[in-house]
Amino acid sequence: MTRSENIMSRWWRMKQESAKVAEPDDSFSAPKSTNAEPGDLDGAAAATPGTDFPTSPPFDPASLPPLQSITVGTDIRSFLGSSVPVELTKAALRRAWATDPAIRDFVGIAESQWDFNDPTAMPGFGPLGANDVSGFVGLGKAEQARRAAEAVDAQAISDTRQIDEIDLARAQEYALLAALLSRRPDAQMIEHLSRLRGEATRLGNAHAALSAAAASMEPERIEREYFDLFVGLGRGELFPYASYYLTGYLYGRPLARLRETLRQIGVEKIEGQSEPEDHAAVLFEVMAGLSSGQITAPSGTDRTIFESHLQPWIGRFFSDLEHAKSATFYACVGTLGRTFMEIETEAFSF
Repeated sequence: MTRSENIMSRWWRMKQESAKVAEPDDSFSAPKSTNAEPGDLDGAAAATPGTDFPTSPPFDPASLPPLQSITVGTDIRSFLGSSVPVELTKAALRRAWATDPAIRDFVGIAESQWDFNDPTAMPGFGPLGANDVSGFVGLGKAEQARRAAEAVDAQAISDTRQIDEIDLARAQEYALLAALLSRRPDAQMIEHLSRLRGEATRLGNAHAALSAAAASMEPERIEREYFDLFVGLGRGELFPYASYYLTGYLYGRPLARLRETLRQIGVEKIEGQSEPEDHAAVLFEVMAGLSSGQITAPSGTDRTIFESHLQPWIGRFFSDLEHAKSATFYACVGTLGRTFMEIETEAFSF
């Protein structure tokens, strides 16, 4: 490089020299355009033969299955093509995820869901106990015999426990709510309800209001009300499930936790029963059995089930029932249930 040659001039010179070395023979060179002037970029571009890229076929909506037909096992790859509108692709993915319980019902860690100051409040995050270890390794025969003896002793204590009048009254209240939420009241049940008499208490006033509603309404209208609220054409107005109120979805983690609790006291769903165990009516049947002594369990089990599986959501459900558009008779059921749950909450807090 001469002293007078600057950096840009040297770069341009070396660029030209490199191009001459790499230039192919004339016999293999492509014909050059005679109309293009040196430095004429438009002419150079016009002389360069165009490259043909394959084009995607036009989008045909009829080639895709209806969104409503997508289920867990549906192959949705046809919705992922480059020619499919982005909104349609997202709708198909959303439908596939919503129909897959493994995705739909998953509930991750939420900062307001568990007490992070208490490790035992988060299933799967607390310390391992003896019951957890037994699921990984087999217990020795001596340990198994000791636990079996303890279980027999606990059962004997529960069997000999005296059921007082208050617990029997609680059992009757739970059984009444379970019956009203599990099926349509027939004429005989409505006639029985119309004869209810209440004392001058919160619960007595709720009984009196329910009795007046049963006496003033035709059975067919009450049956229709139950259908609109809990069955409906496709779905009812309300979902009386713990999973729905706590997570927004059915068959969620609250149901799994409840099943584990019921398994520990030997309660299983009857074959042919379609409702999941976190239905309010099923929970009330369990509470009625525990209060009356028909379900034998260690003392305090009814309080544990109430505080863990009913109290966090049942008040909201009964409040929704009180204010439901389709509810007249069942608005009184909502008032009765909310009042009774408030009394139970107060009693268990003592």
